[in-house]
This record gives sequence, structure tokens and C-alpha cells, in this order.
Amino acid sequence: MSLNRFRWLSQSLIGRMTVLSVIFLMLALGWFTVVPYWSYATEEPLTLTGSRVRAEVRAVTNDDQRTLGSLKDSALLKEVAAANERFRLYVRHGSDEVQFGEAPRYIAHVMALGESLKTTQTEPGQAYSGLTLEEEGAETDVVFTRREGADLYYEIGGIATPVASVQNVFTAVNPMVFWFTSKNPLIAGAGVLLIAFVVLLLAARSLRTLTRAVHSFDSRSAELQLLPVEGLPTEVASLVRAINEMIERVEQTHEEQELFLATAAHELRTPMAVLRTRLEELPDSDTKETLRDDLRRMSSLVDQLLRLMQIRTNRALTDEVDLVTVARDVVAERAPLSIDRGVDIELESEPKSLTVKGHAGLVGVAIANLVDNAISFSRPGDTLKVRVHGNGRVAVRDCGPGIPPSELERIFEPFAKNPPNRQGHGLGLAIVRAIMAAHGGEVSVRNIEGGGADFSLQFNNQSLPQPA
Repeated sequence: MSLNRFRWLSQSLIGRMTVLSVIFLMLALGWFTVVPYWSYATEEPLTLTGSRVRAEVRAVTNDDQRTLGSLKDSALLKEVAAANERFRLYVRHGSDEVQFGEAPRYIAHVMALGESLKTTQTEPGQAYSGLTLEEEGAETDVVFTRREGADLYYEIGGIATPVASVQNVFTAVNPMVFWFTSKNPLIAGAGVLLIAFVVLLLAARSLRTLTRAVHSFDSRSAELQLLPVEGLPTEVASLVRAINEMIERVEQTHEEQELFLATAAHELRTPMAVLRTRLEELPDSDTKETLRDDLRRMSSLVDQLLRLMQIRTNRALTDEVDLVTVARDVVAERAPLSIDRGVDIELESEPKSLTVKGHAGLVGVAIANLVDNAISFSRPGDTLKVRVHGNGRVAVRDCGPGIPPSELERIFEPFAKNPPNRQGHGLGLAIVRAIMAAHGGEVSVRNIEGGGADFSLQFNNQSLPQPA
């Protein structure tokens, strides 16, 4: 068994239940089948000889394909008769009978007792009489059993000299005897194993249904999504209900936080507007310019927070947005800024137009944030390229220093800045990722050989592009 399978058995609840069920069934079957025959095979020789004779009789009487006359050909019975002068065996099964040695001594009494019990006990297979007597230094076994269609009587006595010795359990047991005497425990064990397998299968099916429901959750849905409880086992359903309660509490806390942030960011606009007005009333000075820069950064932070709230609460992203048009507008708006910095900005587009489902304003914000980020890292004389591909990808490439490999993933986290002392709040790329998540797309970045970074916005719900 491979290491992965062993881990699955040790960590999976169903795997553990399967292993425990198999171990339990093996122990139960061993107790009801192997242990008795082990004891049988390792008995005292004289007792073992009697046990093997009785087993030989039961094997013949339980086999519909054999007659009692076949006992005359039994090598075991011939060996016992040769070693014991007083050995006698009488078997009567319905109208068929066979006899070794003397005639039976107790049949008349036992059969009469059996006939009297028929009026009160009629269950097939019930033993009416079974006793062991001590006669002339040897034991005599007398058994009467009522069978379906034919009663069974046998009498075994006169075994004083053993002919059987201790043997291996697998060679001492007659396979037919083993089957006829152990078939009920074996069938019951197989039934229990089948039931356990079905129970585990149903439990696994319920858990797979739950897993599919979790994977089908839409993070962009405005409705509260809970795990289904119907059809789950009681133990699993109680756990799912607890998880649903936790989801409701988390959602409530999340809504309260969003409301607080949105309200706080919105309410900050008024005092900042007042502050801006009063700042303009001050005489010109270096302090005034410093305060203007501080206020400008505060206003930018508030705008970014409001934009994040808009992305999280805006679920109606069903408008048709032309990526080529939006990218062209962004480049036109950012052209003056790039010119001031001495940076050339170019727009390339494979298709003439490419439509996606979403929100035009948010898509523009995502492209604009990437362009602003690229301009801030570019040097005079560099060229910044914005390219719209026919597969729904918008790429923004700069000629800056690139991004350290360790920061390629963390760069999209809120308040992450590279380098850390760079101006800004570290929310621009986080906003881009939030916008793409809301549109069912993704944002990625890679370093360009020779210098620079390539940021890509991949939209997955685009329509067929029109050739340029």
C-alpha cells in the first residue's frame, strides 16, 4: 500500500470506519469459525477421535448428494473400528440407516421421546435429545434431531483407543464439515460486511454531495449561501447546521464592518472638504504646500476605501463593456501625466472591439491603476505599453526595475508596497484584484527578461472579438 493510501486510511473518517469494520469482522469470524476448529484440532487424542467421527457423520448427513452408505467407505471409520473392538455406530436419517458393530441400544427410548415432543416443538432443526453416557470405560453419544423432511438419529460408542493425533488445523478439518458447521457465521459476517459497505458508501455519497455544494458557491452572489442539510446523516447534519450558523454570524459581522468602513469613508469627505477650503484661505508658504500634499493623500485613501466598498457591494456586473474602448479612454486620460514624466504610452489592440460582462467604471479603474503603477516605476524615455488581446487579456507592460520574486504574490495584498518606503497606501493593486474577482477573472504579474514587469487582466466571459 502506498504512503498516500495509508494517509487516507489514517486521516479519513470513512477510511477509519472501513478498517475498524474489517478488523471487527475478522475477529468475529475468527472467534466463531477458526477458534472452535483450532480447539478441535488440538484436542486430547481420544476426544479428538470422537469429534472426528461425529464430524464425519454430520458431513454425510448434511450433504444431499451423499447417502449413509458412503460411511462404509470412510477410511476414518474403518481405522477406528480396527483399533476398537467394541466400536459401534448407528445412523438413521429418515428411512436410510447404516450400522457399524452392535445394534443401537437407546433408539427406541429416544425416538419415543422425540415423537412425544413433536406435539409441542415443531421448529425444524431443533434437537430433541442429546446426551453422553459412560459405558464400559468409553463414552457413548446419543443424538436425535428433527430435520426438515427427515429426522436424524445417531449413536456412537465403544471408542477407547484413539486413532487421531494433534494435527495442523488446516489438515485436521474436513472442508465440507467446516462449511456446513460454519456457513451461518460466514453468511452473517458477509451480510454485516455488505451492510457496513453500503452505510459507508451512503455516507461518502452524502459528503461528496456536500463537497459539490461548497464548490458551487458563487463568491459574487449577493445572497447568503448556506450548506444544504437535507439528505445528510444526522451526525453530519448537526455539524453542517453549526457551520451554517457560523457562516451567518460571519456574514453579519462582515456586513457590519463594510457598513462601518463605507460610512466612515463617506463621512470623512465632509471634514476634508472643509479642511481643504480653510487651507486655501491660508497665505502661500512651504507649510501650506506640505499640508496640501498630506490632504491630497488623505483624499486618495478615502477614495480608494470607497472604491473598495463599491466593488464588494456592487453585484450587478451584467453590462456589456468594450475592453478596447475602456483601454483607449484610460490611455487618453493618463497621456498628460506620462508626458509630464517623459514616458511614452502606447495602446495596441488585436481586436477592433472585445465585449465582456461587467461594470465599465470598475474595469476602467483596474486598467487605470495598472497604468498609474507602471508610470510611477518608469523613467524618462521609457515606453509603457497597454495591449488588448483577443482572448480577453489586457496587459500593461513597463520598463521599470521589476518585482522581487518573493513579492510577486504578496504585491496584490492590501497595504503591500514595493519597495516598502514607496509613496502611496498600497491599495491600488488590491483594488485591481478585487475588481477582477468580482468579474470572475484574475490578475497576474510576471517579470520581463531584461527589466520591467507585465501585469495582465484576464477576463473569462468575453464575447467573440471583432477583427481589427
